Amino acid sequence: MREREKAGTPAPVEWRALTRLVAGSLLFALIISAFSPPDARAQQERPVEAVILRPAPNPTFDEIFNAIEMGIRSRGSALSITERRLDAFASAQAMRNGISSDAPELVFTLGRQADESYRSSGLDIRQVVGGLDIEPGLGSRDGVSLTADPVFLLSRLKTLMPEKRRIIVVYDPSKDRWLIERAKAISASIGITIVAHEATTLSEASNHYWNILKYGNPETDVLWLLSNPSFVSNSNLPRLVEESWRRNFTIISNNIDHARRGTFIAIYPDLEAMGAQLADLAIAISENPNKRPEVEPLGAVKFAVNKRIASHLGIAISAQDERSFDLILGER
Repeated sequence: MREREKAGTPAPVEWRALTRLVAGSLLFALIISAFSPPDARAQQERPVEAVILRPAPNPTFDEIFNAIEMGIRSRGSALSITERRLDAFASAQAMRNGISSDAPELVFTLGRQADESYRSSGLDIRQVVGGLDIEPGLGSRDGVSLTADPVFLLSRLKTLMPEKRRIIVVYDPSKDRWLIERAKAISASIGITIVAHEATTLSEASNHYWNILKYGNPETDVLWLLSNPSFVSNSNLPRLVEESWRRNFTIISNNIDHARRGTFIAIYPDLEAMGAQLADLAIAISENPNKRPEVEPLGAVKFAVNKRIASHLGIAISAQDERSFDLILGER
């Protein structure tokens, strides 16, 4: 009787066929590899060479830029990063020489100082902007806007206060027109109306704010503060909060500091996630160098709620609601 072959062991004829198949596959792979362009093979393995250009150390802003840089570096070996600080360069020429010697494919500029210094340096290496309130869309540079799409904040407000119908906002047309146009475009789908007042100075903005709080309807109206320090500052914010408290008038904001000081809710960027979004944009650019420069809207946001203000407005923040917020304020 013929001995049974062990389970899983091919018969001799099958084994020879399998060997020929494997050998043929290896030969085919070697031929394909030999005729592939060397640059294409190398590009599959090499990381994207990039420079992060940051302002000089500053206790006020370091925490912000550290978080963004951490997000950029979270993509690991996909990016090879060299950090450069503005204070390391004595002149624009020194910056050109220093960054050119790094031979990066692109430069991340974090904050306004880095952006302006890089653009005035004469370097033509592709730029990716982070940490700036800039309008999303096609342009001369890539990046991620620091300002969130208004749909996030307005939708959250409508969920918490469905009776609200009018969102009143004061804005600088030279800086925030795109934001107001976007808010108006999505307002009908949320079930609200945007009432926007233009201003160019702190005095003009403040006059609008007082009139809104004086003549607006607290039952249906909400004041929306943008993160424009020219319009909301220590000179008018305390009075705005005091007057809104007196009239039970809801204020929402694009600035987390406003929520700390007495607005109901605020939206703010998830800085580390924004850094990761910048990194993903850089990788996409490297894979498609002909991609047109574009600033993307901020895709990662966080929310803060002031529970003391919520209680005063008669809004019950449930445990489930609390879990949907990243920061709870006013509990003491």
